Amino acid sequence: MGLPLHSQIRKKIKNILDAILLFLFPTHVSHDPIPTEPIHRILVIRINYRIGNILFTTPLLRALEQRFPHAKIDIIIGAAYCIPLLKGFKTVENVFDFPRKLLKNPLHAYRYIQQLRSTPYDLVINLNTGSASDRGATFLARGTYKLGFNASGTWSPLTHVVDSPKGNIHEALKPLYLMQAFGDKPTDFPQKMNIALSPDEKVQGLKKLQKDLADQGYSWQEGVDVIGLFRDARFEKKIDNSWWKEWYTQMKQLNPHAIFIDILSPDVKEKLQEDMYTLKESNLRSLGTMLSQMNLFVCGDTGPMHLASASMVPTIALFKATAPELYGTLGQQDLSLTFGTLTASEIAQIISEHLKTIVH
Repeated sequence: MGLPLHSQIRKKIKNILDAILLFLFPTHVSHDPIPTEPIHRILVIRINYRIGNILFTTPLLRALEQRFPHAKIDIIIGAAYCIPLLKGFKTVENVFDFPRKLLKNPLHAYRYIQQLRSTPYDLVINLNTGSASDRGATFLARGTYKLGFNASGTWSPLTHVVDSPKGNIHEALKPLYLMQAFGDKPTDFPQKMNIALSPDEKVQGLKKLQKDLADQGYSWQEGVDVIGLFRDARFEKKIDNSWWKEWYTQMKQLNPHAIFIDILSPDVKEKLQEDMYTLKESNLRSLGTMLSQMNLFVCGDTGPMHLASASMVPTIALFKATAPELYGTLGQQDLSLTFGTLTASEIAQIISEHLKTIVH
């Protein structure tokens, strides 16, 4: 089956606009290294509205922090609710959101552009050269150097490019290849997502988790495994509650002394089973602090899976529709499992054995 008509029309319009922009603003990009001495102010652009895609920027942010420890970094993302995820980096000064409704209000859009152009940057990094929004923001930003992946045949406002990596590279690790523009290797930097929770944040997360459980009648006990799960996911990635119930029955038998916490969301309002505890938190960073105090977190291929892994809790990801090698977890104690090839009982057994190996 081909693309829907509206997608075909949008693709043709995009190609026409690319051709016009290439004619009006010819691109002259360089593969030469970017000098690092004058880099003091950096803008990173990733206008996206999904939790996972924003967390995929964290390996690059850590690399920039390591490479330019005295620089100040601003970031443009899509949704405001993701801003707290990026507030743990010492070099990150501002995180700006780009509301979808902005384009519907010319006056607000004009003010946004004025704000964007008010700060001169030494380096602007576009993480998705295929995104019209990202390219537009890169074009409008004032930057001495503008870096991104090479996209031949597409209009690009970049001054310097790096060739896209070949092969199956995890989406969170692809941006690290941009560090080649400074003479570095992608493997020179940590190969995992991390929202950089501070020790104090973790302490506060433990206190909040203990209070939420106490409000439900549970008295915190040291040495008891705390296992969180999140059942929601988008479209074909979602796993039926009937499967979760079968899995939970097996997990309880294999781990009789563990407690299980069902993470609720706007689409999952009730816990899976009566003997479970629940947790509901809208602030993603605050949720990350509480997840960091659990022994294990289990969920499908969804944003909270990446949040858990980036909060350093051992995470089990269950994949139905996408490739784990591209979108899986990256923590040393994480595990990505392909849902369709294993039964609920088999997955419960694998997870329980894995739980015994985890270093707390």
